[in-house]
Amino acid sequence: MRYPLKIFGLLLLVLQLSLISPFALAQVSSSVSLQLPAGPLGDVLDEYSRQAGITLSYEDNLVKEQVVPALVGQYPPSDALRILLAGSGLQAEPVAENTWVIQPEAEPADDLHTLAPILVQGAYSKADKVFQTPGSANVISQREIERFRGSSVGDIFQGTTGVLVGENRNSGGIDVNIRGMQGQGRVPVLVDGARQETTVYRGYAGVSSRSYIDPDLISDIEISKGPVMGVGGAGATGGVVSMRTIGVNDIVKPGEDWGIRLRGSAIGNSSSPPPAGTAAGLNGTGRTYRIDCAHPALCEGEHAFPDSFGSDEGMSRPSLLDMRSWAGSLAVAKRFETFDLVAAYSQRNQKSYYAGSDGPVPEIEYQYRELPFYTEVTALRDGVARFRGEERIVNSNNRSNTLLLKGNFYIGLEQTLELGYQRYDSEYGELMPSQLIWLDQIRQTSNSTVTADTYTSRYNWDPIDNDRINLDFNLWHTHTRSANRSYSDGIFGEGVSVDPDPERYDRFGLDLSNEMLLTGWGQHEVSYGITAQREEIDTEIPYDEAGNPAANEAFGRIGDRTELGAFFNWQWQPHQTLTLNSGIRYLNAKTDDHKLVVPQGTYQDLYDEDGNVVDNVYVESIFCVDDDGDGNCDAIRYRTDNSGSAPVFSVAWEPWLNGVQFYARYAEGMRMPSLFEATQGWSVTPALDVGLKPERTVNKEVGINVLKRGLLFNDDRMAVKLSRFRNHTDDYLTRTSPNTWEEGSELFVMRNIDSVTLHGTELTLEYDAGFAYSKLGGTKYHHIEVCHYGSYRRERCNDYGVANSYFNNMIPPEWHASTTLGTRLFDRRLDLGARVTFMGQRTPTPPFNDNTAQGFNRVVPWHDYRLVDVYASWQHGDSLTVDFNIDNLTDQYYLDALSLGLVPAPGRTARVGVTYKY
Repeated sequence: MRYPLKIFGLLLLVLQLSLISPFALAQVSSSVSLQLPAGPLGDVLDEYSRQAGITLSYEDNLVKEQVVPALVGQYPPSDALRILLAGSGLQAEPVAENTWVIQPEAEPADDLHTLAPILVQGAYSKADKVFQTPGSANVISQREIERFRGSSVGDIFQGTTGVLVGENRNSGGIDVNIRGMQGQGRVPVLVDGARQETTVYRGYAGVSSRSYIDPDLISDIEISKGPVMGVGGAGATGGVVSMRTIGVNDIVKPGEDWGIRLRGSAIGNSSSPPPAGTAAGLNGTGRTYRIDCAHPALCEGEHAFPDSFGSDEGMSRPSLLDMRSWAGSLAVAKRFETFDLVAAYSQRNQKSYYAGSDGPVPEIEYQYRELPFYTEVTALRDGVARFRGEERIVNSNNRSNTLLLKGNFYIGLEQTLELGYQRYDSEYGELMPSQLIWLDQIRQTSNSTVTADTYTSRYNWDPIDNDRINLDFNLWHTHTRSANRSYSDGIFGEGVSVDPDPERYDRFGLDLSNEMLLTGWGQHEVSYGITAQREEIDTEIPYDEAGNPAANEAFGRIGDRTELGAFFNWQWQPHQTLTLNSGIRYLNAKTDDHKLVVPQGTYQDLYDEDGNVVDNVYVESIFCVDDDGDGNCDAIRYRTDNSGSAPVFSVAWEPWLNGVQFYARYAEGMRMPSLFEATQGWSVTPALDVGLKPERTVNKEVGINVLKRGLLFNDDRMAVKLSRFRNHTDDYLTRTSPNTWEEGSELFVMRNIDSVTLHGTELTLEYDAGFAYSKLGGTKYHHIEVCHYGSYRRERCNDYGVANSYFNNMIPPEWHASTTLGTRLFDRRLDLGARVTFMGQRTPTPPFNDNTAQGFNRVVPWHDYRLVDVYASWQHGDSLTVDFNIDNLTDQYYLDALSLGLVPAPGRTARVGVTYKY
């Protein structure tokens, strides 16, 4: 524990030094040069605060829907504020040096008990900040979540440049892929600052890292790409997804102190899941049958030609407006004088959906061979999957219940404390890739279950008159309990069911950070902090009366992991046009596998005192050595202990101060071995003779940001981000085949391979003129490469994978893009639009010399596809909103990119949603 104590002591010393720093508070000159475009008042005030070097505080609702004209020239700060606020009904009150509070203009009030407004520190608009950041980022607003909710939770990310969701049609969980980085903490998903990601075994095809939340309870999502400084970026090599749950401002109307939000939606293209054991898809193909037999006995039994290769059950697709799936939520919020409370509950019942009809649907071709006494008929299936066009997809059902409780406590105007609790409870069908690829029949199985409890505590101290303190202290805990039934029903014989052992996963987190704004030789923003995480996993194995395990204890994982870290980041603006940034993060992580090291299926000799073999026994769960020479077998436990640091540098240059910014960024990230990777479990174990090392990622990026207002119209907005990135990860951790020269009988081995590299270009373009708007975004990969030196490799590097590696089905398509066009009519109450998503095919494997051919996880060859989604939204006053959508308008039959199994996505689906605020 010496390293954590030293780090903590160093950070306390830095904090003390910062409080006595010789830098003075910012001194605003008698006049400042301003170049403020026309636009929403809140955005203009934020830009004014940046250009003038002052601090503004205001309540978001005060500036909502107010637009101001451009302001250019030399002005004293107070005069500029007065001009900006003219006619708005607002005024600026000084509260400290270079600090103002925006409040409503004073009016005679009869009510002596009127509460003072709750002040929210002014910040850049989240949507605009994307185009003012020297790096790649995205923001998904609540309105976009409502507009494009889709059938699966992961559909809310569709259309986000560089972002995909792995295995989107399974379980209700999300597994985010950013520029090819996915799983095992490479892309942390934070829900109110807490991480609940759990790794779910997906058979020979791989694993899935799942996080759970209901879309109705999300306020907005911020996505950062590449290694990230800050408390949420520990271990992130691909990026960070930060979700904020709904708060009081999402529920209570402006000017009110309490409110209720009711939301309901109905979803079509689905029906109730069939009973467990029901078969689906085309089954029995790939075999040879007999017809025209000289004697009936020759065409009986296994040779009998089937009446049908698929049941008619599941082929009765409902009509477009026959909506049988649904979701609903109720949220209540109340403002008090010193605190506010939010309570929300949501239910979601997604029944089994139906595939589309237009695309590579499976078809059966027959090959005939005439013989003297019968004719052989071989039935061959073509197409990308076994499910038929417009067929109900078994195990695509998902039901969930989510409870959210939040409280914000305001300690004066400077301190806040947010306490939160979320419970997610779900049961769902499991689409097991192994069943879809290899087993004789696809069946509906018993539901899998998951319950996730998330506890959060977030404290902030931000003195309005002290720029050296903006302190955050967060404490969180997540508890997940899951039972993944996969395809256990009927695998080992008709009517035989193997119930899985429930898995318990606990995660504890703590982080402490501070931000300082200093002046002297330019403006400085310094942030630093410490982070800590503790993870524990346990498989709840039942025991019989004699105390012996009643299940195979080799299946589940039991272990713990501790990670400690610290970071320091310094941003310096020596001139208005130039911003420099540098930072460093230190991490130390230890894992401890509580199970004894087990080479599965190993026979060992037993020796007598003279060294003669007296017996040969099958060791099922214990491998041990006599380390101390006492004649007793000492168990081996697998442990790791890794540490290291990673720097970040960036430069941003805005030469003309007119919204055009050039940037370059160099960022390194380290990811320590995860708890899943460093513990034993079913089908994969760490290599016993080679210790696991941390992954090290280097991200290089150059780009240009453009943010303009008033380009063609007084209140329009144009935003552009164009970037070129090069990501290279050394010692990438993944599953592989054992090398022929290695000892042991493991089927798979977890190890560090040489490297993974992805280079690409990314574009985001937005234009909004009020009455019409458009958005275009896309990612093109110029170079994809995975390198590994090992057995069964014909070439050290290729662009499609390694035998048995999880990375094989995390490789993004060579390109993907989306475009949205919309218009607002009738005083912007009616919003109409369409989105088109373009998805390229995955990198193909060669027909010969395939380096993944020795593996069990077959590469999923999804094809390119085009999806059209249309939407309409009607806003009636400030209380009622009605949304109508048709997803996949052209009824495409396709496999989602990054799908682990051969699972067609939903076909044409209609949705209607109603939101009412009171």
